[in-house]
Amino acid sequence: MYGKGFKEKEKLYVELKHILARQPGPEAAEQLQLYRHTLREKTKQLKVLSSELNMYESQSQEYKYEIERLANELLNVKKKYLTQKRKEHENKEKERALNNMEHDFSGQRTRVSRYTGGGFPLSNPPPKIVA
Repeated sequence: MYGKGFKEKEKLYVELKHILARQPGPEAAEQLQLYRHTLREKTKQLKVLSSELNMYESQSQEYKYEIERLANELLNVKKKYLTQKRKEHENKEKERALNNMEHDFSGQRTRVSRYTGGGFPLSNPPPKIVA
């Protein structure tokens, strides 16, 4: 009944119908638009978070350097303190040694009894006269 041309046209029609059936509809285009908008928003958020992260990392580095500097400063203060304490201790030891030497010499003097012309020892105070 129908000619060869009609069957080819019908075949083409069916193929086009299948192709169109596989094509996304207007709902898919709307969904795609929504996804694009969401992607843009998320990209903006990601950039903001990334810049914040960079800021916090640089701040963290600054704090680490500051901590290291303060630790070195503390170490230097401790060294100075210990040096000062050592000097003070050495000075006290020298003073003690000098005092001990003076005491030894003065101790030798007190052992020897000295008397004045009246026969009273110089080491004892004169007796008080009660009237």
